[in-house]
Amino acid sequence: MDRAVCLERIGETDLALQDLNAALAMEATLAGAFRERARVYLKLGNPDLALADVAEAVKMDPAGAVNWQARAEIEARLGQHRQAASDYGQAVKLDPQNVVARHGRASSLTILGEPERAIEDLDEVLRIDPNYVSALLARGEAQARAGRNDEALKDYSAYLAANPDDAYGRFRRGVALTRLKRDEDAVSDFSESIRLDARLLSAYLERGRAYERLGRPERAVLDLSEAAELAPRFAPAHNELAWLLATTRQEGVRNGKKAVEHARAAAELSGWSNAGVLDTYAAALAEAGEFAEAASWQAKALELPGFSAQARDEARRRLELYRAGKPYRAP
Repeated sequence: MDRAVCLERIGETDLALQDLNAALAMEATLAGAFRERARVYLKLGNPDLALADVAEAVKMDPAGAVNWQARAEIEARLGQHRQAASDYGQAVKLDPQNVVARHGRASSLTILGEPERAIEDLDEVLRIDPNYVSALLARGEAQARAGRNDEALKDYSAYLAANPDDAYGRFRRGVALTRLKRDEDAVSDFSESIRLDARLLSAYLERGRAYERLGRPERAVLDLSEAAELAPRFAPAHNELAWLLATTRQEGVRNGKKAVEHARAAAELSGWSNAGVLDTYAAALAEAGEFAEAASWQAKALELPGFSAQARDEARRRLELYRAGKPYRAP
């Protein structure tokens, strides 16, 4: 099996798979071989086969924490976070000092909307190993999910002190800063995040939103345009750009024609069934002077679920504007 591990690490996954298949044909009770073959299957894009192999490893050696952890890692990768949290928990029960399993369970719990339990795990990780700095990033995300943005900011800053060139960490701190209404500082973090990773889509979106709140729509348009170019099939990027181009009060930034193009792209990508996206499409049509079409699409948007009570009232007021031959201007 050692040769298979080496082959897998140098990228020879097909040869590694052949070696592991041969090993398991001779001795089908090797839990480690099943775990290693699961890693190879993942690299080959076969997560279901990988999951079957780690399940076999668990069945073969249920007292081995590493087997439960391996299965949890694949479940988390497949988005099966409830099962992952349970399996990580079994790994922790068998090996309470296993900081990797505790970290993994915390990440799944955060995604499941249980940040308080996640924070407990991450506190314990950092008690066991104060140098396990990845736990600071994960705890920052859990604190943010719990609505404690001041605590999240502290964790992100501590993490970045050890990892100053981590683009994602910069991005997460930027988001925490926006939630604390510190948009200028957030722009600085988003800019550094983009410098470190020019393809980090979310950083462009969030920096664009921050610029818009700071009253700099021309800069927001540049960022949202970059996001739409980076991910042409990502509807929210087109939708936000279209809304800004259609509704900003700043002369010289509004552009009805481009707003309609991006709003139509967002609507097509959303299957013409998202109320907020159709609301944007209607605003873009109104800015382009197509008021009858705008009123028609706004009426269709109001027929769909998705608006809060306040947003629905605002959407109705926009409908009246379009019927009166007037475009909408954002506050």
